[in-house]
Amino acid sequence: MCCLFIFILFISNVGSQAPMKLSLQTGASVTIPCHYDRTYVQYKKYWCYNIEASFRSCTIQAYSNETKGNVTVIDNPAESLFTVTMKDLQTENTGWYWCGIEKRGLDVNENVYITVKSDPDLSVMESRVSGEEGGRVTVQCLYSAAYQNTQKQWCRFKDGHCTNMNRTTTSQNSAVQVSDDGRGSFSVQMSGLNKSDAGWYWCSAGDLQVPVHVATVPPNGTKNTDEPTDNSSHGLMTLWLLLMVGLGMLLILVSIVAYMLRKTCKKENKTRTRVESNDANAHMPPSALEHEGDVTYTSVFNATTNQTSSQKVKNDEVTYGNVHSPRIRDDGLTYSTVVHE
Repeated sequence: MCCLFIFILFISNVGSQAPMKLSLQTGASVTIPCHYDRTYVQYKKYWCYNIEASFRSCTIQAYSNETKGNVTVIDNPAESLFTVTMKDLQTENTGWYWCGIEKRGLDVNENVYITVKSDPDLSVMESRVSGEEGGRVTVQCLYSAAYQNTQKQWCRFKDGHCTNMNRTTTSQNSAVQVSDDGRGSFSVQMSGLNKSDAGWYWCSAGDLQVPVHVATVPPNGTKNTDEPTDNSSHGLMTLWLLLMVGLGMLLILVSIVAYMLRKTCKKENKTRTRVESNDANAHMPPSALEHEGDVTYTSVFNATTNQTSSQKVKNDEVTYGNVHSPRIRDDGLTYSTVVHE
């Protein structure tokens, strides 16, 4: 069964190093990042093809930020690179390609030769690998019998540092070991990974290269790569937490305000009751205030002789009073108020 391999070819800084060669399988797709100097950020980029090694007569397949046929070119100024994606490669796609930058005079360019066939001469099991900081990653590079006796290397793109087969090199970051099993594959092991180890590398066998991207993962599981990551889930969770905290604080504030209003209302009611009581006491006789609750009220009026025939007193000296069911205090006294007219 024909397997579909997806390779990513990492081209060096445009116009700075020798051309690279890539062997791809029929039906595969390839993404080629082309780096350029920061001075060319605002310049127009393109991807060019020619069956012969002649840049001047190459055919531009697509410009930056456009898709034509099975070719897509995307510029990424933030990383000083533009990527070229070619899909569903066929044998007729074999030939020379150029990462190009338009400018006055001769355009800046870097070329790569791509061979498309059913059985590629150099490939990798995985073109992207990741490992925890302090841990290790292993890359398996596969080669055909034609490349069995060629030199095998593992190289880092940004500084061009390479580790040869059957050797172990230790840099300020990680230790790298390359070993060949002699049966069509060689492995690369990077141990003691550091965050700065993230980036682009390539397996090399003879004149062929296959790029590999290495990502380092810190203990919390967040990848450190030179590619943008999707933080939408994290942002949504943060927004949700902030919303919940805000609602909680609002609820506490409303409760405090309600409590203060209730307390103020109770205080006002007590004050109003005290004022009304003081107004009522102001209209009461002193004697009533002194014996409040023990006062017996009477109605006193002057009567004529006909009304009091049973009493033997002078008409102008008679004063009558009616006492209504007094409540006897402990001292046995009954109080009354008498008014003379």
